[in-house]
Amino acid sequence: MLVKKSFIGFILAAFLMTASLSAAETIAVLLKVRGTVSVTRGNQAKAVKARKGFRLQNGDKLVTGKRSFAALRFIDDKSLVRIRANSRCTINGKKQGKSQILKNVFVEVGTIFARVTRQRSSFKVSTPTSVASVKGTAFFTDQKLKGGTFYFGTEGVVEVTSDAGTALMRSGETAYVASKNSPPTVRKTKPGELPEFGEDKGGADQFELEFENEDGQKKILKFKAEKQK
Repeated sequence: MLVKKSFIGFILAAFLMTASLSAAETIAVLLKVRGTVSVTRGNQAKAVKARKGFRLQNGDKLVTGKRSFAALRFIDDKSLVRIRANSRCTINGKKQGKSQILKNVFVEVGTIFARVTRQRSSFKVSTPTSVASVKGTAFFTDQKLKGGTFYFGTEGVVEVTSDAGTALMRSGETAYVASKNSPPTVRKTKPGELPEFGEDKGGADQFELEFENEDGQKKILKFKAEKQK
């Protein structure tokens, strides 16, 4: 009987979390999920299994397991974030005006790839050592466990800032920050140094999201995620 009650309680908690998505503010949508990926919401202690189409809210924490992968898009401008295996990150987004979201992806450990649409607002990737600020570009962030942060530029310009200074990283360059008290250093990216997303075996994924705007009108957003090459 105790096992049955525990099981029912777990199912009820998962249902309530999913049902609350329509009432809360959605900032991003999971486009792809491979392997073991979980989401922990706000102050809730229990994580739930992530799935394609899961609507993410401000403060949601994503964890990818071994040989796992996740990809998400923000709903305001379709900026894309890919999360590699063995990563932990928090998706933060605060609404600015009627249609813009101030974005900040905190990478506690692991690797992500961000392809950022030209921004009128703010898009940041933060780690325990530093913050990368962009307006429209593509780059990797690799946060080592109890170590420094590597940034790899593939398009555009990224501003990397720590408590000790700021540096600009361009396409084909690598920035490294040893700690929050160390200044960023920039050098040319070495051959074969870019992270690979071998967990993402699929091709393009397409997904449609229906939501209601502030005027009560129903809208449909179409998303498409291509495999990172």
